[in-house]
Amino acid sequence: MKKLKKAKEVYQSIKIPARLNYMVNRTISEQPKKRAYKFKNIRYVLSTMACTFLLFIFMINISPSFATNILEIPIIGEVAKVFTIREFKQEDKNKLVEAKIPALENTGNTELEKRINYEIMLKMNEVLEEVEERAAEYKKAVIETGGKEEDYHPINIQIDYKVGYSSDKVVSFMILKTETLASAYTELYFYNIDIETGRKLNLRDVLGEDYKKIANETINKEIEERSKNPDNIYFAAGEGGFEGIENEYQNFYINSNGKVVIVFEKYEIAPGYMGIQEFEIDKQIF
Repeated sequence: MKKLKKAKEVYQSIKIPARLNYMVNRTISEQPKKRAYKFKNIRYVLSTMACTFLLFIFMINISPSFATNILEIPIIGEVAKVFTIREFKQEDKNKLVEAKIPALENTGNTELEKRINYEIMLKMNEVLEEVEERAAEYKKAVIETGGKEEDYHPINIQIDYKVGYSSDKVVSFMILKTETLASAYTELYFYNIDIETGRKLNLRDVLGEDYKKIANETINKEIEERSKNPDNIYFAAGEGGFEGIENEYQNFYINSNGKVVIVFEKYEIAPGYMGIQEFEIDKQIF
């Protein structure tokens, strides 16, 4: 209950960017109500639009804060359903956090948006609480083992997101949390959502009943191809290497080409220096 209460307080403190439809409605309401001649009004509207556009360009060039706020306004259209709802930086003696928190919008499904956005907010709040605790524990360990406070290097946390695919039916994006101390480690949170039903999609949903066979063939072939480069080393089967897709809940996202990209996190099937491993499945799903 304590986490939930704190999460609600964070959620209520979020400042939602001004919506584009408000700007449009206000502009419309300010247009002249008396229309003597249709042609004259068309010229008036066009000239107003031109002036507004020039003012818009002018403000972007002279005001960095205005440009930043514009980037946060979701564009009306089928490819703009994920946007930055909050961006912040927190720094103290124990940690440095730089975060961009996404939200879902313009789906036409209000309940879905509320559920996903609240889920994201809770997850990010949980991540930040864990970072706070881990940073304090690590600092304590450094001092207890003979180190000095100045020997402690703050944990660096970066939270960002990547949009893969967006349409009027499906949206796919992932949140990346990278934690850096002695080395960097990234955790991924995937959101593949059927907008009409509100369901989270899995591999079976997007690749069909033969999803294991389809994915395994592509991944094995790609690993074999990549391994021709001596710098690319994958763990052997039976020693932590890829042995096949276990179930439909394997991590993936959908890219801008409408294809599934299966993702393995750092150390999952290859040494850490290989980083995150992605495999695009050559099957058009949309």
